[in-house]
Amino acid sequence: MTDNNTKKEAPPKRPQCAFFIYKQEVYQQVKDANPGKKMTDITKIISEQYKQLPKDKIDQYEQKYKDSKAIFEKEKKVYEDKYGKIKNERKKKKDDTKATKKPQNKKQKKQESEEDESSEDDD
Repeated sequence: MTDNNTKKEAPPKRPQCAFFIYKQEVYQQVKDANPGKKMTDITKIISEQYKQLPKDKIDQYEQKYKDSKAIFEKEKKVYEDKYGKIKNERKKKKDDTKATKKPQNKKQKKQESEEDESSEDDD
């Protein structure tokens, strides 16, 4: 049980995958070499560079990810032992927005338009 006066700390953050570790290391350099490019274009350039890396370099980034993941798993266990299972807040937020969004698929749009037409016929 947790004490009501104890503030719940933030859960540990998931580790970045190998590509994002690489991206973080080279982003500024690539951005400086490509002034005026959008972030998405810079990311595409970095992605191509990453794909061209020798296997041993990619393995180094994969190992960094595995090391980070091992640390994360330990921190996660400690956190969950103390506060309970980590809730995935992103899923919850997405579900909240679905309730307020208008239907997007064709079937739902068709049903809505048929309902609108039938209500206009009642006049």
